[in-house]
Amino acid sequence: MALAGFMKELVDFSLVRYAVIEALKIDANPERFVIAYRTEQALHDVIAAPSIIACGFSSRAEAEASTKVCVSAAAA
Repeated sequence: MALAGFMKELVDFSLVRYAVIEALKIDANPERFVIAYRTEQALHDVIAAPSIIACGFSSRAEAEASTKVCVSAAAA
């Protein structure tokens, strides 16, 4: 029973947020992608602030939709 509680804590998706990250390339257009994180501090610990385009999305789909809007706006 204790193991089940431990596993639930490890996979508690209510605590997961998603961020849009931009990877800069010298010889090509920047690439944007979505990553999951648990705390904003953890996100900033591993990703440089200028590379974080947007964060705080409650679902991967919402974050992915944001990347399409960002890319479309950048192209215009």
